[in-house]
Amino acid sequence: MLPDPSLPLSDHDTARALDLLMSGSVTTEAGAAFLAQWSARGETGAEVAAAVRTLLDRAVAIPLQGAAFDLCGTGGSGLTRFNVSTTVAFILAALGVPVAKHGNRGSKRPNGSFDLLEALGIPFQLSPTHHAELFASTGICFLFARQMHPAVAAVAPMRKMAGGRTIFNLAGPLANPCRPVRQVVGVANDHTAQVITEALRRLQVSRAVVVRGHPGLDEVSITGPTHVWDLQGGHIHHRIFDRLHHSGLTHEDLPGGDATENAQLFESVIRGQAPGPLEDMVVLNAAVALGCWRDLPRLDIDDLTAEVREALGDGRAERIVHRHRLAARRMAGIVTG
Repeated sequence: MLPDPSLPLSDHDTARALDLLMSGSVTTEAGAAFLAQWSARGETGAEVAAAVRTLLDRAVAIPLQGAAFDLCGTGGSGLTRFNVSTTVAFILAALGVPVAKHGNRGSKRPNGSFDLLEALGIPFQLSPTHHAELFASTGICFLFARQMHPAVAAVAPMRKMAGGRTIFNLAGPLANPCRPVRQVVGVANDHTAQVITEALRRLQVSRAVVVRGHPGLDEVSITGPTHVWDLQGGHIHHRIFDRLHHSGLTHEDLPGGDATENAQLFESVIRGQAPGPLEDMVVLNAAVALGCWRDLPRLDIDDLTAEVREALGDGRAERIVHRHRLAARRMAGIVTG
């Protein structure tokens, strides 16, 4: 029997509830009502952390060697956008940061990280061993959430019937089976930021940065200030970050759309040929992620933006994309010329 979602759930009750949902032990109607009521009450950081642990207990194991970094967003902004975090992942790999990026397709439109990878001709539904080999040889691997968490498939009809965001939208971005030691997470509003930051603290991630950019982006923004919740040594520091701000620029002025359009934009960014504002946004997000990985105090990134631009300008980022695509296609059995 499911617990009462109108009351705070203990770690045990959260794990038991998710086990009941993922095992198909409750009807779709009952599961949907439970998720909707839980969301309406508002999940806590403790509940999200317990949900993440439950998902990881059931996740596919990936045999990576060494520590990994992840960056992702929770979505929810409803804004048309470019796939900044996926682009940044390749740039970080070019700069020597080991990235295991966990993510999904777009929930309503084909504009998610893995829609972009598909449009770029980069296979991602590979074996755990192949993911580990890609990570070792190219410094990056992409973990498709639906493949990494097969038990969650049973909950899909419940989530759809619930009709909105559920605990899985909050826990999913934190449930990377590679268990990254450092992470950047984008959120669309301040309440979600506080919940996610508290969950990361309870999960004992060594350094995490949660960002909410103007005008509700789950990324660092160049059209206005970005609120940053910086988790260091178990302590959370909130600050407002305003770098590379383009005065008068609105989010609607930035190019972005579905996977086909974003794939074309990606190729221009990775070659250092993107329109100025879009490149600035990618550079800024990459610099923040690099600062998190290097555990820099207060995310002092002024020198890092130049380092990121250099990786774009000298071809390192483009070469990483080429190497990763070629290796992934070989592992997927796709003949390459």
